[in-house]
Amino acid sequence: MQNIVRHILTFFRKRTESEGKLQIQDNSKLKSVQGIVTRLCTDYGWINESIFFNTDVVYGNVPVNVGMSVIALVEEDQTTHALKTIKVKAMSDPIYGIEPSEFDKRLCIKCVTYATQDNIYISKGTFFPMKLLSGGFLPFKGDLLLVEYSLKPGTSNITIHSLSLLNTQTIDEVCVTSLDGRTGVVETSIFFTLDSLQKPKGYIPELYDIVNVVAVDSIQPHCSRRAVSMFPAEMCIGQAL
Repeated sequence: MQNIVRHILTFFRKRTESEGKLQIQDNSKLKSVQGIVTRLCTDYGWINESIFFNTDVVYGNVPVNVGMSVIALVEEDQTTHALKTIKVKAMSDPIYGIEPSEFDKRLCIKCVTYATQDNIYISKGTFFPMKLLSGGFLPFKGDLLLVEYSLKPGTSNITIHSLSLLNTQTIDEVCVTSLDGRTGVVETSIFFTLDSLQKPKGYIPELYDIVNVVAVDSIQPHCSRRAVSMFPAEMCIGQAL
């Protein structure tokens, strides 16, 4: 009961913080940029002296340092052409270390426009085969992908080497804070939809349920992550016993 009360209070405390968060309607405004961290303060920094970012958008909250190579997903304002940084990832992550190959491999961040059984689209005419995606979760509109690719010198031929969700995180004992038909929100910042949610057979999330979720980085209305799986916390405790 104390957990439920705590999560309800957290919901109302955080509610105002979630207002005005990024909502992406046109995927063509998103760009992936590679660069160097050139300036860094306590909670913000600059990439290539021209791209501002807040440290809370750094993937996995991994500290970045001046001189570090990074990739950033940015949104360009169509009027001012100013760039707003959505996500930053350090290139030094050993999980995505670049192995020697015939052509240099590169990394970029892309946003899913929609997905079919066979393909993942990042724009109306650009897609990747679903079989290239690792991780075992089906992508959804707004999910952020890390793409490893190479470009043959002197040509426009692109080879995709790997495709993965940008970030996957397990979060225990969080509260379902909003429901609207087949969609909902956990902890005011983690979106979910029953159309793509892995859950126990017969379980339907209800308001203020305490659950364990696996979430991925995703651009959703008022939310920065999407739950790809959800289990009632009490069920998980009972199974452990």
